[in-house]
Amino acid sequence: MKNIADLSEILLPLGLSGSESDEERAIAHEARRYAESAVRRHLKYDPVNLSRTEFYPLIDLTLQRRGVYEVNETQAYLRFLAEAATDELQVEHVPLRSITTLLVDYDGRAGTQASSFSAAAWTEGSDYWANFDSVDSAGVSVCRDGIIRSEGRWPARPGSVKVTYVAGYTDAEFRGQVAGLDATSILEVVVEEAARKFHLIWNRTRKRFGAGFAGPLTSESMGDYSYSVDTSLRNMFLGGGSLSDQSIEKLSTFTRWDLGVR
Repeated sequence: MKNIADLSEILLPLGLSGSESDEERAIAHEARRYAESAVRRHLKYDPVNLSRTEFYPLIDLTLQRRGVYEVNETQAYLRFLAEAATDELQVEHVPLRSITTLLVDYDGRAGTQASSFSAAAWTEGSDYWANFDSVDSAGVSVCRDGIIRSEGRWPARPGSVKVTYVAGYTDAEFRGQVAGLDATSILEVVVEEAARKFHLIWNRTRKRFGAGFAGPLTSESMGDYSYSVDTSLRNMFLGGGSLSDQSIEKLSTFTRWDLGVR
């Protein structure tokens, strides 16, 4: 998985860039891992620009039901309504930059059969089209909500649509180096959360480990740098947890609360 932040961007605000010890570097690695995982969980998608292949819909729309409460003076009744397939399909990762291929097989079974999705790909612009609602710094259309519309309704059976698409923010957009899409808040949160976790681990391990005790770094190697962190410390300081209120506020315009038919 591609990182949102470079390790140097975590070390720099800690005052460690170019002078960090192996132990400090190992803790920074783990702090970044925690921060990026927490951000992805909160956003409900991976914001890094990548090509992805996925199968939709994720649920059987022929069986899905939604409930509506009808209330009188003494009782409330939950009335179920059938919900069929629609002409909108929403991919998981945003912003949607382009659709490479889109294939439909009503018995596709998420590509588990050798003959699945062997028919010709659908044609963008006539069979389907993304809900492009913005442009990037190069003037290329971008779909921020991830909605793809079709001429007619999408299949209702799970795994009947195979779509390969590019979505996410570029390195330049994370760093505010281009006009158009600005994702600097996401990078800022990763750096701030990683620094917060780094200080927590460092301060507590300095108190816990003195002369004659092993530190949190259990092994390392040079060259293509690798490291190993004490498992108990990783679980103690990096397991679970949540973003700070300030971080949640910064991510508010990027968080997905709009997930529809998938």
